[in-house]
Amino acid sequence: MVRRGVSGGLSATSYAVLGLLWNAPEPLSAVELRTRANFTLRFFYWAPAVSHIRKELLRLESLELVTAEEVRLGRVRTTLVHRITPRGDEVLREWVASLPDDDPVVLKHPVILRVWLGGATDSTRLAEILDQHLARTEQVIDQLQWGQQRARESGIDAMPDSRHRRAVSGYVLRSYYAELANVRQLRDEIADRGTQARPAAAGPPPLRDQAAWSAGSDPHAGRSER
Repeated sequence: MVRRGVSGGLSATSYAVLGLLWNAPEPLSAVELRTRANFTLRFFYWAPAVSHIRKELLRLESLELVTAEEVRLGRVRTTLVHRITPRGDEVLREWVASLPDDDPVVLKHPVILRVWLGGATDSTRLAEILDQHLARTEQVIDQLQWGQQRARESGIDAMPDSRHRRAVSGYVLRSYYAELANVRQLRDEIADRGTQARPAAAGPPPLRDQAAWSAGSDPHAGRSER
């Protein structure tokens, strides 16, 4: 088994590229792999740049885990397409079945980092940044829902090997909905709203003056009884 941390070892991104090829019925170019990563991996891992994918493919080819074949595009242009080898299939299956204790989950959230450093700006600007992040998150949710609908309409969901991809899609969608709720609450916590008028939906104010009670006085003192 090819292990991380040894000479010629693989990173998680290498396995992601192997996985994209493993899921594909036909050989793919680096550009096609990037496109597929944009439709799948970016929602829960990341979508490597084409240059990064090409470097990973060279490494995988040197380890005989993928093959490379030059194909013609039109009359002049050519490109390299890649296919996973039986050895690559074996290595991928071993990695999937292994315990991921050496692959910690790392959260890098540049928006939350800005909020953490919020003392360097004003709350109004931070609220604008969070509003922009909320709008982007809603767009991602729309894209995920569109992809799920297309998978149902095209029959992809009915394929025998679609169960795990469908489950991950549901997990990712729930994660983005949770992100919406979490960031909205965060925005409310840091927003400098000031004192606002009592909303009409809240009904009439309390009958007793709480400030007067806390000061030790009776707001009804001196009121005559009938």
